[in-house]
Amino acid sequence: MRSNKVLVTRGPADVPDRSARGAVAPRESGFANLTEAVDAVAAVDALLASLAASRAVLMESVREWVAERPEQFEAPAAEADDVAGLAPELVEQLARALRVPEGSAVALIEESRALVHEHPRTLAALRGGHISHAHAQTILGYTDGLRRANRVALETRLLKHARTTTPGELSLVAHTERERRLRPDVRPEPRVVASARSRRQRVSASPTGRPTR
Repeated sequence: MRSNKVLVTRGPADVPDRSARGAVAPRESGFANLTEAVDAVAAVDALLASLAASRAVLMESVREWVAERPEQFEAPAAEADDVAGLAPELVEQLARALRVPEGSAVALIEESRALVHEHPRTLAALRGGHISHAHAQTILGYTDGLRRANRVALETRLLKHARTTTPGELSLVAHTERERRLRPDVRPEPRVVASARSRRQRVSASPTGRPTR
């Protein structure tokens, strides 16, 4: 993939015009062909994913910094339906700085905590630009609430799919895989046991007490 350096110096006037077939950009645009142009866009997308990972790490650092100063920031006791237990001042300032509702700020904080502490492989894939922020959110959403072994197994499978699917397609895979892991194991009954049980049922159903055929 090309270096991002060229993307920083290239301004809006450098956006290529589409050729008659859309296959080759004019040489004066700075791109040799469409593939090179698309690769440049993909490089920016990977950079955005990496920045999302950096934001998650930084946001978790801020949360931990606030949590280590209970005398300075009063955090409410965590309720059963409030897993955050975050200092109101932290939520208020983050919401104002990011220009989002406070509920969205809380969601970002919790997402960052999950990425850093529970899903380091998803965080690494995001930082490397191998998946998008939307892919990471899908993985976190569908692995939430699972036991550790199931969570790790599902995360592994979804990370593999995330590299070649859209977030919507990944969501379909995740839904099926999660349901399979939540469903109790139904193991087929051994043939010998099943046969014996069937034989007992036929005996009890016979008026003479003898096996029926």
